[in-house]
Amino acid sequence: MTLTLPEIKMTESELKQELALSLYAARKVTLIQAADIAGVGFFEFQGWLKNRQISQHYGVQDLADDLRHFPRPR
Repeated sequence: MTLTLPEIKMTESELKQELALSLYAARKVTLIQAADIAGVGFFEFQGWLKNRQISQHYGVQDLADDLRHFPRPR
């Protein structure tokens, strides 16, 4: 998928961060998916949530969703 945006003064990394935070806050992706979108680790993304005062909504279903995205051991 290609997304065309008007000229804005943000780096690609900043855009990914904003997208990931917005999707997570809207409950469209799990915490691990959001960290992956942003290109950062789980704990770094958690720090971003804390800095933005975005509450973590993480329950049993979120854990199940995240576990589906982990590679299975061979």
